Amino acid sequence: MKSKTHFKVDTNKCIQCGRCVNVCAGMVLTQSKNGTPEMKDFSRYGWRGCWRCQHCLAVCPTGAISIFNKDPKDSLPLPPKEMGDYMEQLIVTRRSCRRFIRSNVDAQLITKMMNAMVAVPTGGNCNSVEYTIIDDVDFMDKIRHKAYKIMDDCAKKHIYTSSFDDFYYSKMKESEKSIRKGDLLFCGAPHIFIAHAKQTGKWGDDMKVNCNIATAYFELLANSYGLGTIIMSYPAEVIEQLVPEVKTMLGIPKNHYMGLIVGFGYPEIPYARGVQKSRPGKIHRYTQSQK
Repeated sequence: MKSKTHFKVDTNKCIQCGRCVNVCAGMVLTQSKNGTPEMKDFSRYGWRGCWRCQHCLAVCPTGAISIFNKDPKDSLPLPPKEMGDYMEQLIVTRRSCRRFIRSNVDAQLITKMMNAMVAVPTGGNCNSVEYTIIDDVDFMDKIRHKAYKIMDDCAKKHIYTSSFDDFYYSKMKESEKSIRKGDLLFCGAPHIFIAHAKQTGKWGDDMKVNCNIATAYFELLANSYGLGTIIMSYPAEVIEQLVPEVKTMLGIPKNHYMGLIVGFGYPEIPYARGVQKSRPGKIHRYTQSQK
């Protein structure tokens, strides 16, 4: 397996600092007698060997390490120091968008976001989460129409998903007159993003967490580019429990978890500032004793 990693060290650049050895999650790197790193052979990727995380490539201060034929020169640089302030602004000012402009988001922007999404973390670096995106407003309308009709027909017979009943459905119907712009199901979103993964076996519950992490990353990433987003659980329930044929239309396997859906697109109503929330009694912090 070691040969398949194509692990290489440029001895002219290596300063023998040992950082790559100390960050190797698979513990397959060691320092040779001359101080340069080398990889031990292993049986398979994951817990029994290399985690394919590329930490060794990323941590090398001189760019001496290459793995999986990745050239360190092609890696993105670290973000600027002021990124923390920008991230704070992003988290505080992002809002759930329920009114969108009926327009396709620029395809190159979506491609750019999805290129970044390949780096989203997963437990054990399993990288088993799959992403399904509808980035065409016309195809989204087909999905919306099919799911909405069956959902509404079921509601007339008082048949709902496990989390809904007459009261909640009536409130959602009422919201179509204002905030949801005629679409209680997908809020009129021109696009959707779904993170899904096989939910079976020993690590089945972990796959839920991995999917939800990816959902959160995508939602913040989309907001960082000025897009409106809405994280929705109800449409996922509708698809799973009432309209499973939509899951088939999207090519999502039946045994895949898909608990959340992100609607996204250009927002119809922009926001001017962030809100001022507080959570008294909800933050528990243990810090140094005052002397």
